[in-house]
Amino acid sequence: MSYLVLLLPLAILFAGSLKNWFLRLIGVGLLGTQYGPDSLLKIGKNLPWLHSITSQGVVAAFALLILACFLGKAWGFHFNPNLKFVKSRNFQYSVLLLLVLFAFIDVFYNAFINYDKQIWTAFFRYSIDLQKKYFTIASFTAALEPGIFEETERYLAIIILLAGFNQYRNLRVPIAIYGSTLLFGLSHLGNVDWNGETFEATIAQVIGVMGSGFLWAVLYLYSGKLWLPMIFHFLMDYLANLQSGWNSAGWQFNSWATDYISEVLMVLVPLAVTVWMMYGKRREVLEENADRLMNLSPEFNRH
Repeated sequence: MSYLVLLLPLAILFAGSLKNWFLRLIGVGLLGTQYGPDSLLKIGKNLPWLHSITSQGVVAAFALLILACFLGKAWGFHFNPNLKFVKSRNFQYSVLLLLVLFAFIDVFYNAFINYDKQIWTAFFRYSIDLQKKYFTIASFTAALEPGIFEETERYLAIIILLAGFNQYRNLRVPIAIYGSTLLFGLSHLGNVDWNGETFEATIAQVIGVMGSGFLWAVLYLYSGKLWLPMIFHFLMDYLANLQSGWNSAGWQFNSWATDYISEVLMVLVPLAVTVWMMYGKRREVLEENADRLMNLSPEFNRH
């Protein structure tokens, strides 16, 4: 209640009045900081589900999602990040299925790659090591929080960048996709020394997660459904938690050649998919949904 009743009108009053796209991004970053540390709302361990939900930021994640809808409305954009589906002549189910397939492959590679110093292992060695002891409430909620929280921040970054560069029709969609992904990657800089994560591993994480960020940003703009990247984001983190525990170091980097190869594969393959999406009917759908998000589409106003 303190998040939704007290902070919501304050956030709308101050962040909602911002007109400059750069100041809006700063405002969203500050709101993320405000909504993140909610450990003071922790409920006792005798109620394990509520304890885990409140101690790991899930309440704050849902609060930010609700706030994002109101902020979008205050800025004159579409109220709901879950756009109503409108099938245009440019939309292709095959493209959507391919994006979903690539997202599953990306999750599989990131969650189960298990390489060593031998070069070939960066391509072909996988290990599905889901452990029963990690099937816990904490593993679930620790993955649920970033899935909702960070994808909500992506939604806000996308609509801010679309609006900020809306006059550059040929550039606004690439700027929104790649700019929001860059911010998504940089948001992981705070993981330095988290449960022993080294500085080198954190830099590798910042770069590596951008690959998934590319896919999830395109998937959202093509489908209009924020819950799709939320599901994949949750799934990737949850599978990692089930193998090493939610409170383990999030990233490893040993400076082997296979570390660098793995980084390249994580980033360049999804990047190639986004470049492919920048052309033809695929790009037209991205532009149509960008117009709908900005409330610029006459077709949207009829729905």
